[in-house]
Amino acid sequence: MSGGHEAVPAGPAAAGQTKSGSGTPRVLLIGAGHLADATARALSSAGAVVSRSEEPTDREIRDALDDRVDRVVVISRLDHVALRRALVVAHVRPGLATLVTIFDRHVAAELQDTMANVRVLSMAQIVAPALAGPCLDPGLLSLIRGPSSADAAADAYGVGVGTSERGPHRVSRTWSTPGPAQKVAANLEALLRPFDASARILVYGLVGFLAVLALETVVTVVAKGVSLVDALYVAAKVTVTVGPSPFADGSGAGFKLFSTAAMLLALGFTAVLTAGLVNRLLDPRLTGAFGRSAVPRRDHVVVVGLGQVGQRLCELLRDLGVPVVAVERDPDAKNIARAKDRRLPVVIGDGSDHRTLRRLSIRTARALAAVTSDDVENIAVAVAARRLHGSLHIALRAGDGDATSEVQSLFHIGVVRDVYRIAGSALAADVVGYDVREAFPHQGTMYLVGETGEIEPFVLPPEELDAAS
Repeated sequence: MSGGHEAVPAGPAAAGQTKSGSGTPRVLLIGAGHLADATARALSSAGAVVSRSEEPTDREIRDALDDRVDRVVVISRLDHVALRRALVVAHVRPGLATLVTIFDRHVAAELQDTMANVRVLSMAQIVAPALAGPCLDPGLLSLIRGPSSADAAADAYGVGVGTSERGPHRVSRTWSTPGPAQKVAANLEALLRPFDASARILVYGLVGFLAVLALETVVTVVAKGVSLVDALYVAAKVTVTVGPSPFADGSGAGFKLFSTAAMLLALGFTAVLTAGLVNRLLDPRLTGAFGRSAVPRRDHVVVVGLGQVGQRLCELLRDLGVPVVAVERDPDAKNIARAKDRRLPVVIGDGSDHRTLRRLSIRTARALAAVTSDDVENIAVAVAARRLHGSLHIALRAGDGDATSEVQSLFHIGVVRDVYRIAGSALAADVVGYDVREAFPHQGTMYLVGETGEIEPFVLPPEELDAAS
């Protein structure tokens, strides 16, 4: 291991050997899809003997778990499916070394506490730092966080390379986060420039109501020579329609006309304020008028796609103190509720639409991450953002790498990460004995980040890494 400071070159392990030298691992891989395919290829390249069962029944899992299988990998996009299959494995072969992909942290922790010899990872957990690094600084390959999410902000480093022959290594923090004064300014800007219609109605109604109250108070003090407290009391009573102004009854036509106009304006702004308040109380809200759930207006990261990778990326950036807003096309997406619980601002819309990007203040954003499950959509988002902000930092999620590689060869659209190859290589490395929490590619080599933040290379054939880089 490199001690977290420098990764030393390493050749491929001898065929048929695990990292610990315990011989050829015989692995049962349960799962279908791109991630399972990538994991199977990486396991074979690492010297493992892999048997595959894509969509097995419980009986088929039992039949496949013969004495020749010494390790199991369970992969599924659905946590409940992965959990069910892991429980079947534990029932048939208690204590068998098992690696399971589960996104929900609570379910993952419970499974690891309950089952013996079980390791839980998720694709989102593995690849999110490799996407967050380029969002914060284009010179970063990835991020290294603390041992737990609780200290991610206090103990986080970038991963970069120097001009010498040093491989990927830790570098000091190169990104900035808002200080107290900047946070106050951001909240004021969010109030003055509300993002959604209900917030605008509420804010404009409140501002108008207070403006009429202040104007009537000042005019009453000047025209009638009364104290500020008496004038404010009478103005408030008239504004909220509790009673008439005693100063207007015995005044001339000018003061009466002013009082009439003030009452009508107050009535109108009160109606607007009430409508905005009712709308905010009754309708589901994904963004706030101020605070953590407000849509940031500058020096923020726009994350398009709120799947598992997008959700984990938003949480990581938020934990690091970076303002973030998520964009999701599907209003019924599963992770919207999770984002709302964490007070992450979510905008329902098309991330490739110029109007949506302008509303999200893309011209003053720090970066954009296009991480939907559709490669073509991610390319469209990146191209649209690049047209509006030519120097914007862009991180792009790729799936099979084909469409993205074709576009990338025409012009630079940002840092591209093939999440399936990265996560598949990391899962395979974990199975054969490496310490893995996260992973990132660099110049034909996959680098693994362990639980303590150490960096270690995991060498695979070049064809497994070209699109991941």
